[in-house]
Amino acid sequence: MKNITHIFFDLDHTLWDTDRNSEESLAELYQEYKLGEMGIPSFETFLETYKRHNQRLWGLYAENQVGKNVVRLHRFQHTFQDFSIHDIEISSVLADAFIERTPKKQHLIEGAELLLQHLHGKYKLAIITNGFRESQHTKMELSGLSKYFDQVYISEDVGIHKPDPAIFYHAAEKSGAASTGDCMMVGDTYQTDVMGAIAAGMQAIHYSPESIQDHPAPVITVKNLLEIQSYF
Repeated sequence: MKNITHIFFDLDHTLWDTDRNSEESLAELYQEYKLGEMGIPSFETFLETYKRHNQRLWGLYAENQVGKNVVRLHRFQHTFQDFSIHDIEISSVLADAFIERTPKKQHLIEGAELLLQHLHGKYKLAIITNGFRESQHTKMELSGLSKYFDQVYISEDVGIHKPDPAIFYHAAEKSGAASTGDCMMVGDTYQTDVMGAIAAGMQAIHYSPESIQDHPAPVITVKNLLEIQSYF
């Protein structure tokens, strides 16, 4: 693609398989802490309830309405409350166990490594993520992603969350891009990754594995990461 010198990636749900890695950890915790005996009838109901609360809280975090400790604790606390379990201690124990265990999981999104091998050395590659500081570097190091990236920009460190255009300007400047117009952002969340990047003057690719949405130009939409290779 003409003029592109820098490619920024979201990490969670875009390269690192957050759903699979999280589900593995939650399944282990469900068994180890005998949550079925506490009144949660099945792992499937536990997982779906957790995912609903987790998604809502991450949305609030991106909007700066709640802090990371609220996300970490309340996604479990609210899940247990839905099953009439009001034990704050077990919520805290699982919150800590989950954040300790999950970043060590190593499943990547299909095609992620092949895509990065294709791009590495041809473009400056960096991560822009809203994920928690203590988790993101562990995820990248243990899953083998770190070797592909020159920089990792974590919203908690920068002090700005996606989709605020300021974090995209910051990443472009610190990465040495001549302008944001020379940058491409790849991410799975349209509002957070794509719209934020576009507002900063970057080009954007929306990785949308569930369904191809009809986004107006200049947004590129792909269902599989390996489709991106054809643009570079």
